[in-house]
Amino acid sequence: MTMRVAELAAHGGPEVLVRGTRPVPEPAADQLLVRVGACGVCGHDALARRGLLAAPVGSVLGHEVAGRVEAVGADVDGDWTGRRVALVQRIPCGWCPECAAGTTARCRQGPGFYGEDLPGGYAEYVVASPLNAVPLPDGVDDVAGALLTCAVGTGLKALRTAGVQAGDVVVVTGAGGGVGVHAVQLARHLGAVVVAVTGDASKVAALQDAGATEVAVRPDGRELRRIAAGLDRPRGVDVVVETTGAPTFAVVLRALRPGGRLVLVGNTAPADLPLDPGLLIVRELAVLGSAHATRADLVEVVDLVTVGVVRPVAAQVWPLAHAAAAHAALDGRTLVGRAVLVP
Repeated sequence: MTMRVAELAAHGGPEVLVRGTRPVPEPAADQLLVRVGACGVCGHDALARRGLLAAPVGSVLGHEVAGRVEAVGADVDGDWTGRRVALVQRIPCGWCPECAAGTTARCRQGPGFYGEDLPGGYAEYVVASPLNAVPLPDGVDDVAGALLTCAVGTGLKALRTAGVQAGDVVVVTGAGGGVGVHAVQLARHLGAVVVAVTGDASKVAALQDAGATEVAVRPDGRELRRIAAGLDRPRGVDVVVETTGAPTFAVVLRALRPGGRLVLVGNTAPADLPLDPGLLIVRELAVLGSAHATRADLVEVVDLVTVGVVRPVAAQVWPLAHAAAAHAALDGRTLVGRAVLVP
């Protein structure tokens, strides 16, 4: 039996994503076969498409998957069959030291990351595991479910990594993007005062609606310091969630107060980052890295969405055959929230 996919014919622009067919994968004894209901289109996918990550030509991208379990391997509890699920983007091994510590994003012993180590969700089916699958309630549809692990879960993990507390002033860069707009909502939920940074003035109203107290469009250091002072932070903000990397890193690092924390979760334009050692030393700043969510994070995200604390923002939905159009829109940086593909 075959399935439809969108695959990388080469590395380059959106046009390299072409229609193809593949055999429907066979789940191993410890795996699930999931019919894809929806798959998010992430900036990570755009970097992979351009050849800047580990996805070779011929790959099927897509790591933000929701769908329904169609079959299970011999060693899997049959109760999984028929369940709607959202998937964490990496299938961990479950036994290495990182998995034992709950830091499954660091696991390199398991099957791996969708779109790079494993064929991803730009397809009608993917394999999964009870270790990376979380049941979805009926009130969360597949399009919303596809956003939960990466677009929402990445921001939740980053905020926790940074130790955000109620009353903190938090800057979120790339705030109109899939991770950014949900990080704004989550930071507000945690009791923070949020400054959203965007490169597009047309996104201001949407970011205010998401919970940002202030929205800064392409700010320089002086403007961010002025905003911080107006929020009772004359020496700088408490936390930065950096989703864009090189385009904003130097400006927002200088916006931190002494003892402030920057957590880096994205690098949309890969380049060397201008890190001033003297600034880190004198201000005693912390620069932290935060990768994707764990299964435990995804369970929490599902609960937050179910009770209405977080509203998944799907910018636009395209059919799988139009993956190139979704990537063109992503490259244009005009979307608020996450682009989504449906088979």
